[in-house]
Amino acid sequence: ASEFDTLTELRADVSERLTRLKSMEQGAQARDLLVQQLLDTLEIPIPEGIVEEEVTAHLEKENRLDDTVHRAEVIEEVKKSLATEFLLDAIVRAENVQVSEAELTEYLIRSSQRYGMPPEQFAQQLQDAGQISQLVAEVSRTKALAVVLGRVNVVDKSGAKIDLEALRPQTQP
Repeated sequence: ASEFDTLTELRADVSERLTRLKSMEQGAQARDLLVQQLLDTLEIPIPEGIVEEEVTAHLEKENRLDDTVHRAEVIEEVKKSLATEFLLDAIVRAENVQVSEAELTEYLIRSSQRYGMPPEQFAQQLQDAGQISQLVAEVSRTKALAVVLGRVNVVDKSGAKIDLEALRPQTQP
């Protein structure tokens, strides 16, 4: 049993899904390029103390405190991650981005699905770990980036405009 009555309907559905997937990939690439462009353009001071704490914690978990090559890699990753967070947090403040309960719930449900957990269990684990504020910050940063991305003209290599609405999750009927 199939939801499609004909091969033509199946082909049309597959084609539509592939087009949507391509648009999502292009939108994600545009998002990543925008963040990189902003990071390259702006000078975002990162406190060395925070970097050192994060790097040490990371290396301790891996039992690689004396691995200087890996330490250098982790330092760069941590600096970029913190700079991105600081950048997006500044956009959140500048744009006065607010997160509604519905947006938080939607994000929580999508995240729980990625972890293969019921939303209630996932929410409880976040609450038990004291990570609800981190979830709110993540949703705020995502919204802030969407605001900025909505202000730029995103085109593919051929110059065709990319529909960024394809990045929005489709709600199931």
